Amino acid sequence: MGCLIKFEDEILSYRLPPQATIYGRRHCEESERLREWAVFSGVDVEFLYLDEDYDLIEFITVAPRARKWPQIIVDGENIGDCNDFMTWLYFMGSDRDDKR
Repeated sequence: MGCLIKFEDEILSYRLPPQATIYGRRHCEESERLREWAVFSGVDVEFLYLDEDYDLIEFITVAPRARKWPQIIVDGENIGDCNDFMTWLYFMGSDRDDKR
């Protein structure tokens, strides 16, 4: 008899990609670089522009320790700028519990 796949196992093993919001600026190379890395890595990205989609008050509320743009928030956690995100990506892959 063939291999049976249980529907419950498939549903329970499915993982949604991380949800991210990038707080960036127009005409900012670092903002575009961060967006490209996030999309490339499979993160579901919402990209917001300063003075169009958010203001400084919202930015300070969401990322109070931020010192520069852009900033990325992944699943509610402030990761930081592009370099911080690259580090996060490196370590995110090492602690996965899916053994394929």
